[in-house]
Amino acid sequence: MLGSGPSMENSRKLILVLAFLVPGLPIAAQQTDPDVIWKGDFEAGASSLSGHCSAGDDQWCSIETTRPQQIQVVADPVAQGRYAARFEVKYGDVFSYYSDSRSLMSGPSALWENEGNERWYRWQALWPQEWVGSFPKWDELSNPSARSSAGSLVEWHHDANGAVEHGSAPLYIGAGDSDIWLCLVDQATSSCRENISLAPLQRSHWHDFIMHAKWSSQPGVGYLEMWIDGVNVLPKYIAPNMYPGMRNYLEVGLYRNGHIGDPNLLYPNGQHVYGTNGTPSVAYLDGFIIGKTQQSVLNERPWGTSPPDAGPADGGTGADLDGGTGPQVGLAALGSGGGGCASGGPQLAWLAVPLLAVAFTRRLRTRRGPGS
Repeated sequence: MLGSGPSMENSRKLILVLAFLVPGLPIAAQQTDPDVIWKGDFEAGASSLSGHCSAGDDQWCSIETTRPQQIQVVADPVAQGRYAARFEVKYGDVFSYYSDSRSLMSGPSALWENEGNERWYRWQALWPQEWVGSFPKWDELSNPSARSSAGSLVEWHHDANGAVEHGSAPLYIGAGDSDIWLCLVDQATSSCRENISLAPLQRSHWHDFIMHAKWSSQPGVGYLEMWIDGVNVLPKYIAPNMYPGMRNYLEVGLYRNGHIGDPNLLYPNGQHVYGTNGTPSVAYLDGFIIGKTQQSVLNERPWGTSPPDAGPADGGTGADLDGGTGPQVGLAALGSGGGGCASGGPQLAWLAVPLLAVAFTRRLRTRRGPGS
């Protein structure tokens, strides 16, 4: 049993020092942040994927798949914690009455965004080395430059509040052959009214995303800001990001044109466009968190390289699959200057934690995609 007196008082002081040096300490080392709204970080293992549909629940509510292999919880690769999610989609993965191939999940309905909501989001995404970001466009096979997108990984869909939904979601984020892109959709045409290239795609690298959104259908009111790997790739971008009279809800997973991978598609010369394996695409997602403030999504994860127990794909060194040093996001990168990666200061502070912890221990002992 811990006692009182000078020894206990010194221990308390040490905890305060830790909190001061490393504001990014995990939640377990601090009190729960009341500004964290929800976490979908897959840390409940396979049970993370569905069934968490009530207000206040963390993890995911429902899935849209046709076969078990489409969404899996994996221990490698991961960006944080013990688990990440692997998404796969190929020709024929058509869920219910929808037309496009999909491998999707959504969170509890309590997360659905109303007009005027302001939120901060953070997640990590990895597209593997073999990722193909575009495919021949099924109805323009005589035009080599006509391509269909490989689809999105994160989207905010529209909910018609009991009415009939139609058209594409208002906002998609995905990866092409060479870049990470964001699409704001024109409701009337279901095509991108604004298609923004956010950053170069690094395959087999955990890209760390932070997005700040004010949701609105009104011009001059809604906006988005985006950081990837600590760089402000989208300064405050004022534009409608909802449809009038509707709500937005988060969906994650792969979603692409249903004709991609069709073994019966032929070029004009009779050559098959695809093989017989359905042309599978795979991507990974980890660490999703939603908060009311910037700090609430930063606190959830230390700055700099992943902790050794995070289980990165390189076997625990904290390096990415491509030999990098992992997501680098912190307040230094997200300040008013808006650019650049986190400096070495926060990383050095994080490295000091094990030494301080040792001292502390000793003291105690003594629905359709855009343009598809």
